[in-house]
Amino acid sequence: MGDIKRKGPHIIDVTVGDNIRQRRRGLGISQEALAAAVNVTFQQIQKYERGANRVSASRLYEISRALACDAGDLMPRGEWRAAVPGQDWLRDAQALHGRHPRLFSQLMKWPEDRLRLLLITLQTLHP
Repeated sequence: MGDIKRKGPHIIDVTVGDNIRQRRRGLGISQEALAAAVNVTFQQIQKYERGANRVSASRLYEISRALACDAGDLMPRGEWRAAVPGQDWLRDAQALHGRHPRLFSQLMKWPEDRLRLLLITLQTLHP
């Protein structure tokens, strides 16, 4: 995957940021309060949530503690490769996010098996 040219933030960073935002909002915590809890500015939290800045492992740990969850809960769910060899759904997910970020955000709430089925179905319909 290292040879894939990307414009904008990496899909994993966007997903982590979206998961942070959803958890923070679900708990009713402001960006300012989360920022204070992990000793960064609220602007930094905004950048994390947009995926504009990557969250280091140590910072992800601090954020997860402030949000009362495991750091793994803020990571993308499941394996990012399709069960069928040759079907790289990370690449498909990157393309979908680039074209339809809101749709991508909603789809990331689905269980992994439903996402795989959707992507495989779409590949079959539009090879």
